[in-house]
Amino acid sequence: MDTQYIHMTVICLLYFWTMALAADQQCNDSYEKDGKCCELCPPGKFVKKQCTASTQTDCGDCPVGFYSDSNDRFEDCQPCLKCQHVYTRMCTSTANANCSCGSGFLCSDHVCSKCEKENKCRKGEELKRTGSREYTWKCVPCPNNTYSDTEHGHCKLLTQCGAHGLDVIFPGNKTHNSKCGIHATGRKEDGSSIQLILAIGSFFFTGTLLVFLTQPCIRIIRHKKPKAMNCPATSISIASSDICPLSKEECGGLLIQQA
Repeated sequence: MDTQYIHMTVICLLYFWTMALAADQQCNDSYEKDGKCCELCPPGKFVKKQCTASTQTDCGDCPVGFYSDSNDRFEDCQPCLKCQHVYTRMCTSTANANCSCGSGFLCSDHVCSKCEKENKCRKGEELKRTGSREYTWKCVPCPNNTYSDTEHGHCKLLTQCGAHGLDVIFPGNKTHNSKCGIHATGRKEDGSSIQLILAIGSFFFTGTLLVFLTQPCIRIIRHKKPKAMNCPATSISIASSDICPLSKEECGGLLIQQA
């Protein structure tokens, strides 16, 4: 019996909640009060008097220093934002003010209504904000693998030499970027490659020179005259003795060339 009673109670509550939700949705751009759809007050106004069964909502103008930027059912307007430094937009009855901070100052809340003097960070540091709606600024060291090489700067990622196919000359630190290049071992390898290329070139040059020098000898052997081969031995011996003091074979070859 108790269980059935609980079930019936839950069903009734769900029914009334559903009916109330449906009635509220039927009001569309108005709100439901005591079973009646009441008009919302437009921007720049507030609900001065709630609607009744016979009258509609009575809206009043927002006073100076207050605003309302949407259709609502509130009975008062919101206070305008007060800026500590600069108004980038003045407050009106339908829009709140906008604020900013002067040179050398930073916002210290989420709407920039308060300002604090900017800290001067050194190299290797950057300004970090702490807090959510209200916050302060302080200098903190650059995290790992980052650096800041100027005052009032921001931490930047160190250059990854390996990603560019280079060797690490200087790994970098909090105040200086890493330096990349090629180590001496790399230059030696390049020198070996150059020596190999020079050796191959010298080989081909020497072979070409030998071929060029042997061409005259080959032409002489192919085009020597038969009568030079039939010269008497006496003439050859006499001429050879008169021309040069060489062996008979060498002088004979010389005479053949002259013929």
